Amino acid sequence: MKVITLGTGGAIPTAQRSLPATALIREGEMLLFDCGEGAQLQMRRAHTGFGRLSKIFISHLHGDHLAGLPGLLMTMALLSRDKPLKIFGPSGLKKFVRVARETFKFHSEYELAVHEIEGGQVTTGPGYWVEACPMDHSIFALGYSLVEEDRPGEFNLRRALDLGIPEGPLFGKLQQGKSVTLDDGRVIRPQEVLGNPRKGRKFTYAVDTRPCEAVVELARGADLLVHDGMFAQDLVEDAQQMGHSTAMQAAQVAKEAGIHQLILSHISQRYRDDKVLLQEARSVFPRTEMARDLMSIEIPLRRGHLTDD
Repeated sequence: MKVITLGTGGAIPTAQRSLPATALIREGEMLLFDCGEGAQLQMRRAHTGFGRLSKIFISHLHGDHLAGLPGLLMTMALLSRDKPLKIFGPSGLKKFVRVARETFKFHSEYELAVHEIEGGQVTTGPGYWVEACPMDHSIFALGYSLVEEDRPGEFNLRRALDLGIPEGPLFGKLQQGKSVTLDDGRVIRPQEVLGNPRKGRKFTYAVDTRPCEAVVELARGADLLVHDGMFAQDLVEDAQQMGHSTAMQAAQVAKEAGIHQLILSHISQRYRDDKVLLQEARSVFPRTEMARDLMSIEIPLRRGHLTDD
């Protein structure tokens, strides 16, 4: 699983930071969280391609989070896309997409389904689901988590060979959790050669929001949290008024949620030097990094068992 922060600025783009867009690539599928202006250009720069994009999740209807959507949809139509595309977001998203298509006068051959949601489990995919919850912003806004299903335990090769299982397709079936029958009639069950199940990975996206308990719960135990960190602590009142978080507040959310790594994003254009944001966040949560446009973050498979903390 890989996360690419395509656009990391907030409200106003700069030469260093494009507007919000984050791609998640998992087993050949790409999901896009927000689609700020210039998102498709950033996708080209990141060499993500467009063909594997299957779902887009819009946090809210402020322009810096979805102004790039019409151009992206039109580009995929011009590229003769035929794979279905699903878009999820708050009420009003259907009208936005419909008006954009009418205004730009492009016709897409691919199936385009827009789902207006309020929270809960919003979609599933092969081995994962995506859930959403309302955040605390100046308008209705949603945070999202992709949660993987638990994975089978590690395959014990020595044990398999000791049981007389020939190398080949039977190994794969056992790793998939299926029992197999050997030539001598013995039935080998997966639990005989697999360790304890392993926890699935979790990614959470929470931009724009004030710090709130809903996001803490949404991100609980996440491997990676991309969170609003628009201001330094001296502008905490501005953050509160505008519906955003300071870097330190984002770090507190990360600490309370028990996540592994925090990425600060949606950075105000006033910070040409954002070291103060990183320093303030790390004073609370050391495993913090500052998002950069086109930065790629790998989320490795978890090795811990379900019984582990």
